[in-house]
Parts: sequence; structure tokens; C-alpha cells
Amino acid sequence: AYNCLIHFYKRGDKMSSRALRKLQGAGTPLGDEDSGEDLVEPVKQRANAFNAFSLLNDESCSESEVKEDDDVSSARNASPSLQVEKKKKKRKKKIGKKVAARSSEDNLDPADEVEASVRWVEDNLGQPLVLRKENKEEKVNPLKIVLAIENKHLNPENEMKRIFGSRVVASETTRHKKGRGRPHHHRTSLLVTAKPSWPSAARSGLSMRPVDSSQGGAWYTLDHSPTYQAVQMRFLSAVESLNPDQIVALLNTHPMHIDSMLQLSDICKMGDDSAMAAELVERTLYALESAFHPCFSLASGNCHLDYKRQENRALYIALFRHLHFVGARACYRTALEICKVLLTLDPVDPLAIVLLVDFYALRSRSYQWMIDLYTAWNPTRNLSQLPNFSYSTALSTFHLSQESSGPTSSALLVSADSLLQEALLSFPSVLLPLLDKCSIEPDPAVMGCTYFLDSRSDPAALAVLCTLYTARTFHCWKEPEILPWLERNVMAVLGRISSGDPRVAESVQERSTRYQGLPRNIHRHVMMSEHREALSHLPPELKEVASLAWDPLPPLNSINTYVAPTRQPTAIDDPSALRMFFRSLLPNFNPADPLALPEAEAEGGAEGGAGGGADLRNSVNSLLDAMRDLLGNLQLPEVPNEAEDEASEGEEERDPREWD
Repeated sequence: AYNCLIHFYKRGDKMSSRALRKLQGAGTPLGDEDSGEDLVEPVKQRANAFNAFSLLNDESCSESEVKEDDDVSSARNASPSLQVEKKKKKRKKKIGKKVAARSSEDNLDPADEVEASVRWVEDNLGQPLVLRKENKEEKVNPLKIVLAIENKHLNPENEMKRIFGSRVVASETTRHKKGRGRPHHHRTSLLVTAKPSWPSAARSGLSMRPVDSSQGGAWYTLDHSPTYQAVQMRFLSAVESLNPDQIVALLNTHPMHIDSMLQLSDICKMGDDSAMAAELVERTLYALESAFHPCFSLASGNCHLDYKRQENRALYIALFRHLHFVGARACYRTALEICKVLLTLDPVDPLAIVLLVDFYALRSRSYQWMIDLYTAWNPTRNLSQLPNFSYSTALSTFHLSQESSGPTSSALLVSADSLLQEALLSFPSVLLPLLDKCSIEPDPAVMGCTYFLDSRSDPAALAVLCTLYTARTFHCWKEPEILPWLERNVMAVLGRISSGDPRVAESVQERSTRYQGLPRNIHRHVMMSEHREALSHLPPELKEVASLAWDPLPPLNSINTYVAPTRQPTAIDDPSALRMFFRSLLPNFNPADPLALPEAEAEGGAEGGAGGGADLRNSVNSLLDAMRDLLGNLQLPEVPNEAEDEASEGEEERDPREWD
């Protein structure tokens, strides 16, 4: 066997190391010293290969360990049996928990030098400054939490999917896509879903930039390019002409002009084309959103637009109209979210959304949110002095009591009763119109109570608020479970009135001293809401003001970029109704023709009493001229002779199918 081992060793690399170890273990007891020397060389090669890998496994390799390795290798050269023993000892050394004690060179840790350097710097330069962050809890405004906006509720299509299902909405969208022209590439919008037929808003001329403001938050403003400004001046001239065809022609050449789409939407709404009116408003919002600054976000609640700037009002008006169109489609949750957007865009609330938000909170069944808003906002905005919040908060509390059970339900019901009685005492003029809208005959005790009947003593401002709330929210009071609750609390209020409750006298005093006038934003809200009952209570000076669909009732401190051109009087503006009537009978009459002023009036006319006589003579002369033109243009038809008619009738062939 030993001779075989020598034979295999001489073959060199043809023998595998594993087979060599097996043979070495079997032949070691039979060998002598000479043959053992021959085995030193292959074992030494194996030991060197093993040491190379052991360097990677050890944590560190010091000079002392290198010396030990040299001693071990020299010992292995002496005897193969010692080689095996040394190998086992080294293996045990690796398995042990701790490595042998290092030399004095290994005991020098670099971390000690770093610590010594740090101590020297601290002794010479002092301790470093440590910025301690105080753990103070920031007080979060509860109103900001209540008015937090959720992106998923801004698009009405998402709510339509929840109501009718995704399959129905998808099929409707596919049906609208068929039969259209070449589709355009549209960017993703947060407020609306762009339709393929809409033009691209990439080069509309609109942009947005940040502006400095002393108020909190980030403030931005919309800008118009020079080309857009030229189109805007053409639009103002078209509006002054009172000709909608000019607006349509302008929109055909510039399909993403904001004010033209708003004006044409109002015209379509007056023509009972609500679908086209809503689509124009959605297209307006898409064009405006495409121009937003990258840092501007409607859902952040920290980005604002100043309503006083003329360019920014288009976004407010478009959102307000979109709000009504979305509500007409029963997407009340989306409408409520748009109310939050309008409330956060400008803290001044230029469109008086505070008169509208309670209605959509009730319709979307966000009763707890309504109560949270009232609790957070009432200390600063005095919402209890508004009839819509007084009644809607009581109604929301009653709905919550119906949804809960146990002691919580009883406590909420008691709170709802108290709130409703307070609302009836503070705003008694709401009750009878509300019952009339709900087609409910009042109790004889209510009809005999002067406290509810005598609403003529209320100020005109309070009458506007009560009428607006009744006309808008009476649907919410028609539910069957609400009417018994309302009747019970009305009877309780009648008892308090008859017993001389001091709160009754206080309420009368408060109504007589408050509500002496309404701010301009509430007047703007009433004009844009188009409730006829509320419009009748507006001040006379506002009834005569021309309301523009693209900018209704601008603020008095408006920052105007554009000035509307002076409108030239036309034939329809003739102060003489009789003269205009005779001129309108002419076949060549055109209402858009400029008004032809008399020569004396054009030159300035005479002064004093002679001027009045000259105006009268000029009016008579103009009337006579109009009558001469009328008579001169009249052409009487030729009357045929009766004999010729009889002859011609006799010459006509008789129809054989006629009877004699």
C-alpha cells in the first residue's frame, strides 16, 4: 500500500487531493521516516492553501500570528504526525470563543487616538454647540383638519361610479367617444375628466406665478400672455355688442378662451341646454388647471388666489357653476369637496360659500362633518347668527341621534331639540315659508302666534338669508321622521313664548340691531345662485346693476388689468320709443347699426330753454322723416280685375273627379 502511495504521488496532479488524504490516513501507520519525508511536500502545499482561506475568516491577522504560522510550518516539515496534530490544534483555535492574546502592536486601537484628539479639541476650544430640538406639540388648527380636501372626491366621475357602478359609467364614456373626430392628447386633470373632442390646452396663453403677500400661506396669480390679452379685448367688445354670434365666432378661433366659455355657458343655460352649459364649464376648469403652477395644489389647503385680481376670478366662477351642475347630477359628496376648495382658496370667502356648504353636507349625509365645522368655525365666524347653520346643525344632530343607539342617541336627541328651539326663536321667519315649501298645513296655534307671523319687522338683510335658505334646503326637511320632531319642538317653542321666556325678548332685540346690511360677497352669491325669491330682496341699487356672466358684481377694490371699451349706442338704444318703433318697421332695420343722432344734438345743441325746444323740433322732424321713409318704401300689391278673374276661372279645366 505504501508503494502504491509513492506511485500515486509521482503521478503528481493526476491524483485528487481528497483521494490523497484517504490514502495518507490508511498508510501512515505503515510508513517509516524516509517515506514520511516524501509526504511533507504535498501536505505542505495543502496547508498553505488552507492558510490563505483562513486569512479571510479571521477578524485580523497580526504579526505574532504570522510568526506562529511560520513556526508551525517548520514543525510540519519535521514529521507528518506532528503535522496532523498541529492541524487539529489550529482548528480548535478557530472554534474557540476568543483569539489568543495579541501582541503589543495589536493593542493600539485607532479609536483611542480619535478620542484623544476630540478631548484635546474640547479642552482648547470648548464644548460643541448642541442644537436641542424642543419637543413642543404644535397646535393644529381644528378648522384646517375639517376643511382637509380629498383628491378622490373632487372628480364627479368617481362618485358616479360609486352610485351607478363602474360598468355603467365606462359604457357611457365609450358611447360618447364613438363618432367623434381625431382625439387629442390630454393631461390628467384633478377636477374633471377631459373628453377626446376637447382641444388641447397646451398653448392657451394662460400661466400662473407666485406672488408675495402679507397673509399666511402661498399666494399665486394667473397671468395672460400678450396674445391672450388681445383676444380678451376682442371678447369685451363682443360682450358690449350684445351679439352672442360674435362670442361663438371668437370661441371657434380660440377654443380655450376662459371668459368666452363662461359667457357662452350662461347663454346655453338660459336656452335650457344644460348639458352643453355644464360641458363648457368643465372645459374651462380643464384649461385653468392646465395652467397651474407646479407648486400650486387645490388639495393642499395652503395655496390661495386673490379674488381682487381680475384674472383669478374665472377660477372661482367656474368652480361655483361646476358646483351647481355637479349637485344637479346628485353628486353631493363631490359638491361638498368643491365647497372646501372654494373656502380655502381665499379666506375672505368672496362667493359666500358659507351659505351653501351646509346644504351639500346634509345632502351627502356628512352629519358629523357638519357639526365639526360648526364647532371649529363658530367662535371666529359667528355661524350661529346665520339661519342656515342654525337650522342645519340642529338637523344634522337629529340625524346622528337616529343613526346611533342607547344613551348616545338620547343625548344627541336632547341636543338636537335644544338647537332647533334656539333656531326657531332666533329666526322665526323661516318656519312658515318652510312648511309652505313642504306642502304642510301649519297648526292653528302657529297661525295664531304673532311671533311667527310678523316677519315684516325683520331687516331686509335677514329676509335675504332666510329666503335663500328656505328656497335651497326645503327638500332636506321633507323626510317623514323629521316632521314629527319639528312639530314637537314648534309646540315647545309656543309654550316658551306664552310663558314669557326671556330668550324671546332677547331674540327680538338681536334681530332689530343686527343685519343692518349685507356684505358684497353675499349679494354676489345671491345673484349667482339665481333664486328668484332671494333676488326680490336685493337692494334697489343692485337690481339695476348689469350682471356679467364672466364677472358678476366685481369687488369695489378690484385690481383690473382690462377696461371694457365704451359701448357705442345703437339703433336699439334710441330714447324715443315711437321713433324706434317706426324705424323697426323698415325692411333694412338693423339693431346693431349705430344710433344716428340729430345734427343739433351732435353739435352740442342750444343752451337754456331754446335747447329744449330744439330737441322737441328735432324729435318731431326725425319722426316725420321715419314716416316718410316708411311710406316711400311701402309697395301696394297689384289688384287683378274681377272680370279677368272670372274669365280665367272659366278657362280652367274642370277636374273630372269633381262632382257637378
